[in-house]
Amino acid sequence: MKPFFTSFFIFIITIKILAQPVNTQFGQVQGAVNGSVYQFLGIPFAKPPVDSLRWKAPQLPNSWSSILNTTSFAPVCPQKSYAQGGLSDTIVGNEDCLYLNVWSPQLGSANLPVMVFIHGGGNQQGSASEVSAGAQIYFGKNLSTRGNVVVVTIQYRLGPLGFLVHPGLEAENANTTAGNYAVMDQILALKWVQNNIANFGGDPTRVMIFGESAGGVDVGNLLISPLASGLFQRAAIQSAIPVLADYTSAKTNGIHFVDSFTATGTDAQKINYMRSLPSDSLVKYEAPPLIGGAVGMHWQSVVDNIHFLDYPTARIQSGNFNKVPLVIGSNAEEMSLSVPQTITPSMVTALINSKLPVAFRAQAATLYPAGTTNAEAKVSYIGLLTDGQFTATTRRVARCISQNQTEPVYRYFFSHKHTVAALTPYGSYHGMELFYVFNNWENATLGTGPLFKAQDDSVQKSMLAYWTNFAKTGNPNASGLVNWPQYQSAPDCYLEIKATPDGSACGLRTAKSDFWDAVSSFTGCTTSVGIEHIGGDYSLSIYPNPTNGLFQLHVSDGQQVEEVNVYNTFGQKVYTSTNVNTIDLSSQSEGVYLVEVKSGAKTMNGKLTKL
Repeated sequence: MKPFFTSFFIFIITIKILAQPVNTQFGQVQGAVNGSVYQFLGIPFAKPPVDSLRWKAPQLPNSWSSILNTTSFAPVCPQKSYAQGGLSDTIVGNEDCLYLNVWSPQLGSANLPVMVFIHGGGNQQGSASEVSAGAQIYFGKNLSTRGNVVVVTIQYRLGPLGFLVHPGLEAENANTTAGNYAVMDQILALKWVQNNIANFGGDPTRVMIFGESAGGVDVGNLLISPLASGLFQRAAIQSAIPVLADYTSAKTNGIHFVDSFTATGTDAQKINYMRSLPSDSLVKYEAPPLIGGAVGMHWQSVVDNIHFLDYPTARIQSGNFNKVPLVIGSNAEEMSLSVPQTITPSMVTALINSKLPVAFRAQAATLYPAGTTNAEAKVSYIGLLTDGQFTATTRRVARCISQNQTEPVYRYFFSHKHTVAALTPYGSYHGMELFYVFNNWENATLGTGPLFKAQDDSVQKSMLAYWTNFAKTGNPNASGLVNWPQYQSAPDCYLEIKATPDGSACGLRTAKSDFWDAVSSFTGCTTSVGIEHIGGDYSLSIYPNPTNGLFQLHVSDGQQVEEVNVYNTFGQKVYTSTNVNTIDLSSQSEGVYLVEVKSGAKTMNGKLTKL
């Protein structure tokens, strides 16, 4: 790590030339000149959400009269930070963290496209200043300079501070709801962009939001939030899909969370006590967002009938969502950094047997053969977890959105591997494409100098061109680039991103994606705009699927769920209830369950995978 700190110190020294002040609605800010780009770090877009403002909607910052110095990153939001796939942690952060950063090649009336990035981390960790592999992975200088775009990175409240739902918080609000504070932060940041970015050289009518992992989830969720309407005109979802939790379940979890700190007094007294605690104590019990290759989001946005009116699939199928050109995709070996270092053939068989019912195991073993060596086994183990959680789910969302809007959708598949021998076996791991989108792999410990190869340069140039073209026009294509086909559900054509991009392929891991759709009982999306329909009757949706225990049921024809029965693969009934949409199988073992739902005269069936 010593070379990184040395180079970073030199980097800071070289950018002390101050930029001209820029007016914002709250006062003037002064950044720095970094090469040929103007750089503003740590611009406040909200008051610090501290003390009585903890678990409140973000409020506009107070105006300032003197010029505000914006030459260093703001603190990260409170979090327990884990390395990808790791179990060791560090508690860091400060609640005074609602700031954004801007890089621009030209100030004033340049009318450049604007790219607003939302960081990932399971909605419980991460920041705009995150360091990975020795590089500030989201640092916007290269993307802004080389792409001739304005780059904005934002921060938002995380974990319990961003998502807690509790009766004591409901009572404080006129709408009697709680939660979604992180969503409010993101929306307020996008409003700041609309109101101020023109002075930084940006065009508020050409705003692209993009994010990866949980940041991609947030981008997908903003697509279906009525309160985000008009705040952006393009979107890119990287290694994610929109995900919303059930409000009632979130409130139950919130009650348990608060009671673990104080179980006495009224709801209001409990919240007052929680506001008196240091933020470190609120995040110290967080679990890793990735364990053993399984993705878990312990804190989520919720359907509150204000920010979100319905679950993603239902909302998209209704046609009532923010229809904008969309890029969506995933990586070839998403979970390679999160699985055990050594995988034996017997571990592949055990994974299949623990996750899938007997009826699906033979097909899984064919699609993901255990092999005879640990190397062969690891490929299948990673593939099984990657396709079930990313490849197949990305196809579902690409299909649903393309069937319900006329605006174009573009699907990608990132398959480039690092050229450094020590990293090549990990393939295209979760988050790897970000180094190339931001053109920052050349600053990483294992990507700098002679370690940065022609293949790396080719990938970063391609990704920068496609992403910035998309920000400029809503179409990633331009002269001199391999054509990226517009997505259609039936052929499932996509762009494979590698040293030499390939836009000629159609049908990405089709048999495997079909398999996971069958396991999850996904039979297709209906269309609200007369576009092709893929699949059969989709009157019952089970979400999320796979799940860690809690899931919701939705009947798309508007009928009420009257009775629910859940059976294991031996035909034994393990759960039954009436008149509820939220089911909790946390006490059940991992595997596949059959879900029977009765609504009126109709009986519907589906399958659920519990991880």
